[in-house]
Amino acid sequence: MIPQSFRRAHFREERFKTHIRPIIESVIRKQGSCRILDMGGDADYWRFDMPASGVEIWLLNIEAREPSPDPRFHVVQGDARNVAQFEDLSFDFVHSNSLIEHVGRWGDMKRVAAEIRRLAPCYYVQTPNFWFPLDPHSNAPMLHWLPQPVQRRMVSRKARGFYAKATSLDHAMQIVEGTSMLDRAQITELFPDARVLTENVLFLTKSLIALKAPDN
Repeated sequence: MIPQSFRRAHFREERFKTHIRPIIESVIRKQGSCRILDMGGDADYWRFDMPASGVEIWLLNIEAREPSPDPRFHVVQGDARNVAQFEDLSFDFVHSNSLIEHVGRWGDMKRVAAEIRRLAPCYYVQTPNFWFPLDPHSNAPMLHWLPQPVQRRMVSRKARGFYAKATSLDHAMQIVEGTSMLDRAQITELFPDARVLTENVLFLTKSLIALKAPDN
């Protein structure tokens, strides 16, 4: 069996080659450089065939992070629901990978989507598809489809995927309520000016991508 980490890396490399790098290269061709805001990202993600020059990336996370030794990266602490430290169109491209399902309820997601669209003319937003049967966070089949009390019991029994074993009811509730996966209709509503693309496994839609490229 192929390790889960390898499969994730493979998908990320394909996304970068097919969707992300073409946007960056298009912006660089037009103006010589590209300012990127990566919401919820880290520098390691960008190791996939990143252009050698012309790129600066701001890494926005709600928790504090250590500065990067690479001068192309700027570490910023902030809330994706209200990126008040940056003015409209401060960037050429906003990137968000598996973030929007973790920001809260529908109203919170709308605020994040509005900030993404405010901050740059181009963006890439990837999120797991609610209707894919494998929960990508716990690696448990259909866990995200189960009633909340069942989910709570499951995460309390043992560690699952990215989730450590819940040590209390409060901890279990934080895990269960910390992720709200979306479907295609919701992504289309949040990003009406984007193309919504699918990433498929065995004819099933694993992930959804809202893409606003320079030529959209």
